[in-house]
Order: sequence, then structure tokens, then C-alpha cells
Amino acid sequence: MRKVLRTSAIAGVVAVCGLLGTQAASATPPVATPEPGGVIRMDPVPGEWWNCAGWSLRPPFIGSDPVTGLSEGRPLYLHFAPGADVWMFCTGASWPFSYWGPIVKAGE
Repeated sequence: MRKVLRTSAIAGVVAVCGLLGTQAASATPPVATPEPGGVIRMDPVPGEWWNCAGWSLRPPFIGSDPVTGLSEGRPLYLHFAPGADVWMFCTGASWPFSYWGPIVKAGE
């Protein structure tokens, strides 16, 4: 039992040391831009996949892009009441996996 624990501990240390030298992929969070009519456009960096939504205190209280699963290479459009304050949040396919963005005022 002691030999198994020692071997596991050494293997774990070697794995951690190997991971310390690698660089992790880092995603760039999408940029929110208000547009006329209560629309918020989320522009992801080309080649990155993001799923974005927003919360508001005015109806509709939550909104996301209708075809959000197909977000790679195209902007996401979220529809809210014009002038509403919307708290943006996104999930992505690489680090950081979750992005809690700014509060954006939906376009007038």
C-alpha cells in the first residue's frame, strides 16, 4: 500500500511539473455594443465559440440569441426593452469558461 501511494505521489508531482510549463489557451470575452431598438450585439473574436445571455429588471427579464449554439464566426443579438439595463454573461469553450460582463444599456 505504501509503495502504491509513493508511486502515485511521484506521478502526481511529475504531472504538475509538466503542466506548469505549458501555456493555457485564453479566450477573449465578446464585446457588447448597444444598437437601436433594444438590441445588444455581442461580437466574439473570430475562431472562438461563445454562448451569451443577459438579465434585465424590465421585461423580457432574460434574453439570449435564438441560434446561440451557432455563434462561432458571427455576432450574437440579444433583444431587450429599449433603454433597459442588462447584465451580460457568457460561457465559452476555453479559459475563462465563464465571463460575467458589464451592465449594458440596451439601445434606444
